[in-house]
Amino acid sequence: MTARAMPGVSAEKNARAGCVVVALRGELDVCTAADGLSALTTPAAAGAWIVVDLAELAFMDCYSLGKLMAVRAQARRASGDLVLSGPQPRVLRLLVLCDVVSHGLVFASVDEAVSGAGSAPAALVMSGAAGGAASSLARSGIVSSALFRGWTAMGHARMLSGLIAAAGRKRLDGAGTH
Repeated sequence: MTARAMPGVSAEKNARAGCVVVALRGELDVCTAADGLSALTTPAAAGAWIVVDLAELAFMDCYSLGKLMAVRAQARRASGDLVLSGPQPRVLRLLVLCDVVSHGLVFASVDEAVSGAGSAPAALVMSGAAGGAASSLARSGIVSSALFRGWTAMGHARMLSGLIAAAGRKRLDGAGTH
């Protein structure tokens, strides 16, 4: 039996258009959250506008998402904010199920997140047909049909179908594969 190294997470930080962009790579879970999110705490305490690039993050658990939202709260208390960009389908599903997407915290790309940073509230502006997307997403089990009730149904459908289309394009292009 060969021992395998535990998957981990790495973070790369850079500045872009007045924002701090932190790219997370690997797997973010209860064992790696402290190391993976350590790159976010200093800019959050300083009130920076932080974009967390999830394009190469293969997995995130609920514990890590909770810690990430705690860092966002810290940034907001210091007059900054934290948004997420480019999640892979597996991570996107967690964000949808935990109702993060519907709050406008998730952008399809870093470019969109940077251009939307500083807006209150952060908004995901996506193009795409919303007609059948809502019902197909609900039928697929990705999100509950309750998200699509009421006046906000079309906005949610456009947002989710745009994110899912972007994630699908990444998978087809081979982006984020190891």
